[in-house]
Amino acid sequence: MILETERLILRPFLPEDAENMYALNEDPEVLQYTGDIQFADVEATRVFLTNYDQYEKYAVGRLLVIRKEDQEILGWCGLKYHPEEDEYDIGYRFFKKHWGKGYATESAIASMDYGQNTLGIKRIVGRARIENSASIGVFSKLNMHYVEDFEEDGQHWVLYAVEKSS
Repeated sequence: MILETERLILRPFLPEDAENMYALNEDPEVLQYTGDIQFADVEATRVFLTNYDQYEKYAVGRLLVIRKEDQEILGWCGLKYHPEEDEYDIGYRFFKKHWGKGYATESAIASMDYGQNTLGIKRIVGRARIENSASIGVFSKLNMHYVEDFEEDGQHWVLYAVEKSS
C-alpha cells in the first residue's frame, strides 16, 4: 500500500522509522490536541511500529508521509479501522515546521480516495478537539460534515464524517 500525490509519497511504517516517529511525538505542540502520550523511548516506538497490524488486518493504516523532492519525512497520515465501532477514521500528524503547507489535506485526500475507491469504504470519520481549528479546517477541505460534539477523557471533541454514495 503505497500512495502518491503530486508532492508526496505515503508508505507503511517500517521499524527503522522509529527515531523519526519518536521525534515527532517529542514536540508537546504536536501532541497537544491528540490525547496521546509520548513513547517511553525510541525502542518502544520501534516495538509499536513492528507490531502495528492495521495493514495486515484491515488493508488500511497510518502511513509515513515523505516529500518527493527531497525524501524528507514530514509526518504521517492515513485511515485507521476501529473494530469496536466498526468505523474508519482519518488521522494525521506532522512535524510543526510543515504545518500550514497543505500536506495534511493532500495526504488525507489520497488516503480517503484509496479507502473509498479502492476498498469501497462507505463512511470515514474525523475526530478533533474542539479547539483544534487547523484539523477542523482540514475536515472542511475533505468535504466532511459536522456530526456532533462529544466528550472523552474530560475533553471536548467534534466528530465529522463523509459518506460515499453508491
